[in-house]
Amino acid sequence: MRHVSESDTLRREVPPLTGTLPPQCRHDVDSLRRFIDEASSRSRASAPVGPEDFREVLLTGATGFLGRFLLRDLLRRNPNLTVTCIVRADDSDHALARIQLALEEAEIEHDELVPRIRALMGDIHSPRFGLEPHLFADLCQRIDAVYHLAASLTVATPYVALRRTNVFSIRGVLDLCLTTRPKHLFFASTMGVFPEYFCGFANEYSGSRIAHQVQPDIASMKRAFPLGLLGYPWTKVVVEQALLHATRAGVPVALFRLPHANVASTGFGNADDVAVRTVASVVDVRRMPEGFTLQWSQAAADVVTDTMAAISLNPDRRFTIYHYAEDPPLGPEMRLSDFGLYYRTVSYEAFKRACLARGERSPLHGFWGLIDHGAPYWFGGSATAPYHRVCSRALRADCPDPIPWPSAYTMLRRSLDWLRDHRERWPYRIPESRLDYDGLVRRAESLACEYDVPFDVAFPAWKLEGLRRLVQAVTASEAGARTERYDYIAFDLTRRLRNNASLEAERQRYPEIAEQDVRRPVFIVGINRTGTTFLHRLMSRDPRFWTLRGYEYVEPVLAGGDYATLAGSADDPRRAFAEELLNASGILDMFKGVHHFDVNEPEEDLGLLRMGFAAWGATVWFHIPDFARWLAGRDMSESYALHRRAMQSYTYQRRQRPGRREGQWVLKAPFHLFELEALIKTYPDALFIQTHREPAQVMGSWNSLVDRVRSLSCKPRALDDLGLEQLEFMSRMLNEAVDFRTSHPELEDRWLDVSFYDLVEDPMAVVAHVYDRFGWAPEPEAVAAMDEWREVQAAHRQKAKRHKYDIADYGLTREMIDAAFARYREFLSEGDRRASLL
Repeated sequence: MRHVSESDTLRREVPPLTGTLPPQCRHDVDSLRRFIDEASSRSRASAPVGPEDFREVLLTGATGFLGRFLLRDLLRRNPNLTVTCIVRADDSDHALARIQLALEEAEIEHDELVPRIRALMGDIHSPRFGLEPHLFADLCQRIDAVYHLAASLTVATPYVALRRTNVFSIRGVLDLCLTTRPKHLFFASTMGVFPEYFCGFANEYSGSRIAHQVQPDIASMKRAFPLGLLGYPWTKVVVEQALLHATRAGVPVALFRLPHANVASTGFGNADDVAVRTVASVVDVRRMPEGFTLQWSQAAADVVTDTMAAISLNPDRRFTIYHYAEDPPLGPEMRLSDFGLYYRTVSYEAFKRACLARGERSPLHGFWGLIDHGAPYWFGGSATAPYHRVCSRALRADCPDPIPWPSAYTMLRRSLDWLRDHRERWPYRIPESRLDYDGLVRRAESLACEYDVPFDVAFPAWKLEGLRRLVQAVTASEAGARTERYDYIAFDLTRRLRNNASLEAERQRYPEIAEQDVRRPVFIVGINRTGTTFLHRLMSRDPRFWTLRGYEYVEPVLAGGDYATLAGSADDPRRAFAEELLNASGILDMFKGVHHFDVNEPEEDLGLLRMGFAAWGATVWFHIPDFARWLAGRDMSESYALHRRAMQSYTYQRRQRPGRREGQWVLKAPFHLFELEALIKTYPDALFIQTHREPAQVMGSWNSLVDRVRSLSCKPRALDDLGLEQLEFMSRMLNEAVDFRTSHPELEDRWLDVSFYDLVEDPMAVVAHVYDRFGWAPEPEAVAAMDEWREVQAAHRQKAKRHKYDIADYGLTREMIDAAFARYREFLSEGDRRASLL
C-alpha cells in the first residue's frame, strides 16, 4: 500500500544503532517489538488517514510544560481538529479543569479553542490507558494520530525506575495506533540522547557533529550516561527503536528530538528544569561557577511545539527523525552582568558549598548527582550552543513555515520580565538588577580583555567620569527610574561599553582607519518634530550620500569584518540583532504613531556621542537636572573627537565595498545645536541644514514624545512639570544655536535654513534648493528613488495611527512658548531666514 511504502522508505533512511544496548534496554526493546508484531497481526490492513484529513488526534502530556503549548498549536493550525487528551484526574470535568489551568498558567488560554478539547480521565501507564473497553474501542475508531509527550523528565534517575513511565507507557499508544487502522505517531524524544549535546560539545566532544537522521553511538552513551544514574536518555532510545520497528507495520512515525527548551518566548519558564534551577541557584547564592554561560541553548518552548504541529500536519512530510537546532546567535555572547546582575565568579566547589549551605531551600537540592556529573562539561568554559553542530535539515525541510527562533537577548529579556511580573508564582528568589558603576567598570575591564585592547584606550578617564555621573543621576530619586527597568538600562550601558571596545579593536586591527578623512559632512540640525527625519531619509535615497542605518548604531562592527560583501546586504546579521533589541525592549511599540523606527533607515547619530556617556540624549530619557547642568558646563570636545573616531571607522567600512562610489556623509541629530562649537572644531568643513517650525506646534508633539519615552523606564511625572522642563530645555537649545550662528557669521554660507511647511508642501522643491545651495547636481536616478520613497511613505502615513497632543496637556500656552523662544523667533525674522516659520 502507498502509505506503508512511504513509511518503509522513511524508516530505511535511518541507519541502525551502532553498538550493543545494555541488557535491560535490549530486553525492553525486544519486548516492545514483540508487542508490536502481535498487535499488528490482529489489525486489519488499511491505510492511515493523511495529515490533511486529520479530524481528531490524541495528545498525552497535555498538562506538561511542552504539552500545553502543543495543544494550543494543533488547535490553532487546524480549525477543524479536535484534540483528545488523556489526563490523570477524578473525572472528565476534573481532567478538563487541569488542562485549562495549565493553559492559564502559561497565559495561552483561548476560550474559542476549549470546545475542541476533549478531556478523558485516564492513565497512560495502564493497559489501554485504563479506559473501559468500549471507550478505548471508540478511540480506535475516531483517532487519526497520536502525539506522545507524557514522560517523567527526572534525568538523574536509574533506568529501572523510569521504565514503567517512559518505556512501557508506549504500549497503550501502540495498541491504539495498530487497532482498527494504522495511525500516525509523533513522539517527543530528546537531543539529549547524544552525549555530545548533553555535554555542551565540550571537552572530548568539542569536535563532534550530529548528522542528519543519525542514531546515537551506544558506546559513547555508556560512557556518558551510567544506567544507574542517568536513565532518562536510555528510555528515549529504547522507545525510538520500538517505534522504528512499528513503521514495518505501516505506522507513520516521526521522532522529534527536542532541544533543551525550558522557557517560552513569552518568558514563562519551567521551574522544575535543572538548567532553570541552576540559574536560580546562581541568583540564590549570588555566586556563579567559573565557566557558567547563558549561551548554550535558548530554544523557545512554544516555537519548538509549533514546529512539531506544523510538521505533523504537513502532508508532504518526508523524514522520520527531526533534530532541533536554533539559528546562530544574534549579536555577541551575553552575561548576567549585562542585565545588571552582578554575581561573583567562584570555583565550582565554592558554588556548590554555598548552595549546600542553603539546605532544602536551594533550587539544586537533590540534584547534585546530576550536576556533579555534568559540571566538568557545563562549567569547563568550553560549552557552546549547538546551532552549528547539529544538522537540522529535516526540520527545516518539512516545516512549511520559517522557524522564528527568538534571540538569546529576547529570551533573557522576557524571562526577567515574566519573573518580575509573576513574583507570587515563582518558587525561587527573583533576580534584582542594579545600576552599579563598579560593576559596569568590571564589565568594561572584561570587554577590554575579550577584545584585546588596552583598557585606558577604550575607556579613558573622561568616559568613565561620564558613566559615573550618569549612573549616579539615573539612580537618584528625582530621575524617577523604576528599579524593575534597571536591567534594560544596564544592558544599554553595557552595549555602549562593548561598542567602545569593538571599535577600538577594529581600529587597532586596521591602522589605516586613523587615516580616513571625513570630508564636508552634512549635519541636519533642526529640533525634533521639524521634519529632520523625513529630510534625512529622503536625501539618503541619493547614492552620493552616505548615511548610518539604525542597525549600524546598535552594532558598529561587523563580526568577521566582511565589509566587502556582507555588510549592508540583506544578510548582514546586525539587522536581525537590532530588530530583536528594538522589539524586546518595547521601543517599537512605544514610538508607534510618533516616530517610524526602521533599523534599515538612517537614524540620529546621537548614538555615537552616547558611547562617551556624556550626551544630551540621557536628559530626554530621564529627569536628571544635575547631569544636564554638568553637561552644560562641560567642554564636549572629547565627545566629538569620539564621534569622529567612530565616523572614521564607518568611512573605512564603506570604502571596502567593491565598486563603491565615494560618498558624503549626511548625519542628523537635533542635540548638535547644544554643542556647535565642539562640532565645528571637530569637523571644520561641516555643512548645516537647519529645519524650522513654529515652536508652539512643536512643543505639544515633543512633550508627548518625551512622556512616552520616559514611560518605558520611569515613574509618571506631573505633565505640567514636564512641560516646563522641556520648554526650558528646547528653548535654551535653540537660543544657544542662535548665539553660535550670530557669533560666527563667517559660517553662514555653509548654513541653510529650511521651512518645515515648505518641506511638507513640496519636498522635492526643498531638495532642489538644498542641492543648489551646496553645489550638488541632482541625478535622475536619485530623484526617481526619492519619488518612489515618498509614495511609500504617503501610503504608510495613511495607515498609521495619528499622534495626538495638545500643549495645554502640559500646562503650556502659546504666549509662554512664544516668550521662551523669543530670541530664536527674532533671529528667524531677519533677512533670508524670514520665511522659515511661515
